[in-house]
Amino acid sequence: DSARERNLPFMAAVREPLKAVLISPHFLFVVESAAEAGGVQRITSHQLATRLALFIWSSIPDDTLLARADSGELFDDALLRAEVRRMLQDLRARALGENFGMQWLGLQNFGSGARPDAEVFPEFNDALAADMRDEPIELIASVFRDDAPLLDLLDAKYTFVNGRLASYYGYELPAEAAWQRVDLADRRRGGVVTMASVLTTTSYPRRTSPVLRGRWILEEVLGSKVPTPPPNVPSLEEQPTSEKVLTLRERLEVHRQKPECASCHNRMDPLGFGLENFDAIGRWRMEDNGQPVDAAGKLPSGESFSGPEELKQVLLRRSGEFQRHFVRKLLGFALGRELNKFDNCVVDECLKKLQSNEGRAAVLIEEIALSYPFQHRYFK
Repeated sequence: DSARERNLPFMAAVREPLKAVLISPHFLFVVESAAEAGGVQRITSHQLATRLALFIWSSIPDDTLLARADSGELFDDALLRAEVRRMLQDLRARALGENFGMQWLGLQNFGSGARPDAEVFPEFNDALAADMRDEPIELIASVFRDDAPLLDLLDAKYTFVNGRLASYYGYELPAEAAWQRVDLADRRRGGVVTMASVLTTTSYPRRTSPVLRGRWILEEVLGSKVPTPPPNVPSLEEQPTSEKVLTLRERLEVHRQKPECASCHNRMDPLGFGLENFDAIGRWRMEDNGQPVDAAGKLPSGESFSGPEELKQVLLRRSGEFQRHFVRKLLGFALGRELNKFDNCVVDECLKKLQSNEGRAAVLIEEIALSYPFQHRYFK
């Protein structure tokens, strides 16, 4: 009204309240009305419905969910579990892959930030980048939707591709094929670790990086913290030259001989070496600059492996670390905050339920929805 009183044209007058809406905290943030008394209190059924919709759909509750909230039935454990399963079957549950999945994998900016060097990799373009980004989204969403084993995220016998990505990977699929699940003839791929989006993100613009790839596995897959490098350590490109032209692997071996570098690089580099059969944009290769690829690695534990198939078996033997880290990430996403020591009991309970459910993933969404921190909040 004030805009019209100032004799603004109609479109300008409409823009004024629209601006107010878009900068309102109630538009930008999830605002839960405060209780009359302070302290920890159970949220209302409608607040629970909103939390569920934001967690699973990244959207607002639908009519069915609102009806459950109106009746108060959402606080019935059996009905809440059934409602979670219903929501996971909805197309909007793809948001778990797109929002949680991209956050977990560190791929939120894939395709829009640093990119492979166009001179070295002219095949990489926006369309291919979009397909690469969608592949883990489809896998993560399907693992929850189909109640598949959580460990399929580490090593699956299938993946999701469209015609363009299938051609890029060398799979037989019509060029115009829509997104679909395909069974893998070999185990070089399968799981997020060997997806082109991850392999590209953990590479430099002109070459692969066993260090970045190994660190990514430690931090994002196994949940192991890697300290920042000590100051004044030269990069590989700044290493002193010698009469012999060293391969990337040989330069890393020299780097690891430095005492200040060895403790971290002995953990990271072997994991990254296991992925050296993939180039900097995730294509399979047997040679690098005319030299045979050496994809063998040996961990400080003494475990030896060669290539992505054996590397994934190493990760599966450490599945407990992966599952705990994944649950912590998922719970933090659901709560919209960093976890604290009081959340450990929820993580432990989720892991127990996961094991009793044969490792199938959907039960994690149920347990988080039923958990104390998801159904309560602290009011000052």
